Amino acid sequence: MRRFLSFRRMMSAMLGLILSFWLIVPCVQAETKTLPRDTKLHPQGWAVGDLLEFKKGTILTTNDLGEVISGTLKDDTFLQPCGWERVINDYHYISAYANIDPFFSRFHRSLVERTYNIAIPGYGHLRYKGGAPVTFSEQGEVISGTIAEPATVRLVAGKYGFLTFKENTVLSFYDSGVIRSGVLDEDTNLRPVGWKANLFASDSAGFVKFKAKQAIEFNENGEVTTGTLKEMANWRSTEGEAVEFPANTVVHFNDQGAVMEKAAS
Repeated sequence: MRRFLSFRRMMSAMLGLILSFWLIVPCVQAETKTLPRDTKLHPQGWAVGDLLEFKKGTILTTNDLGEVISGTLKDDTFLQPCGWERVINDYHYISAYANIDPFFSRFHRSLVERTYNIAIPGYGHLRYKGGAPVTFSEQGEVISGTIAEPATVRLVAGKYGFLTFKENTVLSFYDSGVIRSGVLDEDTNLRPVGWKANLFASDSAGFVKFKAKQAIEFNENGEVTTGTLKEMANWRSTEGEAVEFPANTVVHFNDQGAVMEKAAS
């Protein structure tokens, strides 16, 4: 009988510990659904309760609090991306109109229309395109979304060098704020992964020219892992052989070398 009571007390204690754990540590579960109508919701990680409107008929993913992890914006919206401190030239321009009457004639009024271009600081915000999906980090910053206008971002924190990404394309970031992937707005010289072992030309310093209007991917050190070559490049293959990679080809880079994927369309 004593053994039975002891066993019963032990099971009760274990059950109490499990229940306490469930109460203290909330169960975070994502829920995916299709919006029946345009809906205003809170993105995850926001400290101020502003609402964003998400488009009806699109897929929405929320956390256990009902905050949006990912969804499709109804309209163009200014949001802060991960690594917003690296965004430069984030001024947004609008036009203002004014009709001025220089004459005070009683019978004739001659109006002069003037247009003013006004620059508004973005404070690290980018304009994300309505009708396109956007994903938020746990801190409430955008880690992936379609930019509605060109965006210029510092590639590596603490080092000079900026990239401009094309409008109406997806721009993604690591949680650390480093650029993960995007579409270059112009041809750009960049260093791929493994560049220190591929200094074939003394004047290249490890830089390779990558093609504009094509997707490009980076590691968290700002080195290219995948990109489309603008020009022919000498590099080591993954077998360790020196290879000439032709222009307009997609190349994957790693510490062992590089491998060509296909001709870019």
